[in-house]
Amino acid sequence: MAQSRPHDLLALLADELDAARGQLEALGMALIGDEAVAIRHITQLQAIDHVGQRCASIATILRADDPQAASRQAPLESITERIAALRSR
Repeated sequence: MAQSRPHDLLALLADELDAARGQLEALGMALIGDEAVAIRHITQLQAIDHVGQRCASIATILRADDPQAASRQAPLESITERIAALRSR
């Protein structure tokens, strides 16, 4: 069996995050399509969207030629802050 290269594994993980984001978006769209649900659960629907954005940001970092630079440019502050804290250890 051939060994996979780390880059191949990271790309595969990024693809899985993209798939998860797609499922989250479909779930969010289905839920927001019900006005009563959307009104009662807007905060939770926003959280679903936030999780999808985190997945996309992490997928971008995993695919980057320079993950350190990509992590500094991540659009979500929470990811950037946690990675910076990890680097400072």
